[in-house]
Amino acid sequence: MGPLIESIYASKGLYQTLLAPLCKEYSLTDSEVVILMFIYYNDGYTATDIVFSQRLKKSVVSESLKDLMDKGLVVGNYLEGDRKSFHLSLTDDGKAIVKDTKKVQEEFYNIVTEGLSEEEKNTIKSSFKKINKNIRKYKK
Repeated sequence: MGPLIESIYASKGLYQTLLAPLCKEYSLTDSEVVILMFIYYNDGYTATDIVFSQRLKKSVVSESLKDLMDKGLVVGNYLEGDRKSFHLSLTDDGKAIVKDTKKVQEEFYNIVTEGLSEEEKNTIKSSFKKINKNIRKYKK
């Protein structure tokens, strides 16, 4: 069990280290990058979806979205017939940052899977899909 927990914390630290130059370049926080990526993969979702899905505090999501909107990276609108939920989308500038973030994620993946065979990589991907499913089920 120890190596799993150690790997989780070490990988988070590595990812934050790799992400730091991008955050500095665009004057973003880690949470803002997480939110941009969530919106990229889940266009039209709401702030509440981000809170529950990404396990971020409501205040962090609220403040981050305000900053992202002020920077012109995210827009929101009410869908016709739904005046309760503010649905979020990325602007072109937001999408450009996502493109750079995906490069960081690719670098991270290449580092953590260095020396692994394709079969081992596929096993890890499959295992983490199951692990994430278990975590989501437990956290509800």
